[in-house]
Amino acid sequence: MIEVLYLLIFAGVLFFTGVTLFGVMLSIGVSFLFILAFGMFAIFIKMLPWLLMIMLGIWLLKKFA
Repeated sequence: MIEVLYLLIFAGVLFFTGVTLFGVMLSIGVSFLFILAFGMFAIFIKMLPWLLMIMLGIWLLKKFA
């Protein structure tokens, strides 16, 4: 799914900038930044249960200590 999203963003930016060397480089850069942001968000969502358990453990430790 990430690959399809990368290709769609790449093609969309390339459509708006044109097929030039600058347009291709800009498309690669913008696509990379979007995929980086979406990947970081996905990792955050994947780790969210563990982060919540750690927060709960720290809260309980402070409350009962």
